[in-house]
Amino acid sequence: MLDHEKLDVYQCSIEFLALAFEIIENIPRGHLIITDHLKRVVYESGSAR
Repeated sequence: MLDHEKLDVYQCSIEFLALAFEIIENIPRGHLIITDHLKRVVYESGSAR
């Protein structure tokens, strides 16, 4: 495990990423605005990099 992977903030960001994509997958069709907004939050948080 690399040093940055041991940080709590890193672990939280990975958990957030997994939860966000699970939520995105379960948002019903026709709610593109919500899906798009959540995707932007994930990418802007740095979790998806």
